[in-house]
Amino acid sequence: MPSLDTDFTDVELEILEKVRVQWGLRDLDETAEFLAKRFLRVGMQRMTGSGRAMNLVSLEDFERTTE
Repeated sequence: MPSLDTDFTDVELEILEKVRVQWGLRDLDETAEFLAKRFLRVGMQRMTGSGRAMNLVSLEDFERTTE
């Protein structure tokens, strides 16, 4: 999975720590990833109106064979 270096303010770090404790996550990186995925999941649900799954798709899935 790609990584992204982010700089958080002290206030953001406090919020991440509270969320980490509340959800029982290992560290702040896992907490930031959890929140990002949750944000995307909720956004997709609002956009599509349903709980559709988001699956990782590779370019090969879209390539057509010439048979």
